[in-house]
Amino acid sequence: MRIDFSTEYSQRSDDELLHLASQRHSLATDAAVALDAELHRRSLTESDRIEHERFVKRQEQSEIESRKQNRIAFAPFRYLLSWRDLLWAFGIIALISFTYLALPRRYHMGSEWQDAAFIVMITSILVAVSSQSIFRRRIVFWISLVISSAIHLFVVHAITQKVGNLNRGAGKGAAVFGFLLFFGVYKFGLFLQRIFRSDESQVTVVNARPFSS
Repeated sequence: MRIDFSTEYSQRSDDELLHLASQRHSLATDAAVALDAELHRRSLTESDRIEHERFVKRQEQSEIESRKQNRIAFAPFRYLLSWRDLLWAFGIIALISFTYLALPRRYHMGSEWQDAAFIVMITSILVAVSSQSIFRRRIVFWISLVISSAIHLFVVHAITQKVGNLNRGAGKGAAVFGFLLFFGVYKFGLFLQRIFRSDESQVTVVNARPFSS
């Protein structure tokens, strides 16, 4: 059955016709002829096709950016860790552990602190490895990590003193708490940084105003 492209294209919207015009190379000869006739009838030109193509690309780029923002809901953390990131994390953990064990016993912390310190060490290293590089270059990141790790250490130590050694589930919960604690401290640090910069910019503007005669 022969398709009446003229009738079909007359029922299409302008956007649909411009989209088809961008894919002209994939159309049959009679379909391309009917498309050109309909475009001419509606006074749609090549510049309209180019503008529509640019609009579609902007829409696609906006959707991609939106998906990225949704996937990275807990910035500054990456959505996924690569095998290289995990190897780096385990390598650092192993290096710190072996270095600590190699130290004389007088430099070892008390046994009541060791479980808490091990959990905090793993959490802190995973936070550092999973952070995006743009955040890793900020001093507020490292200050937040130090503060949250110190708080994390004392909280986990207090829990272990109260309930005893943590089982695997409780240990994972303590690690998750460390991530959430860092995220809260980091966001608070950024908030203070914005306030400080806002005040600093206001002072600069005031100082830059000329004296009235």
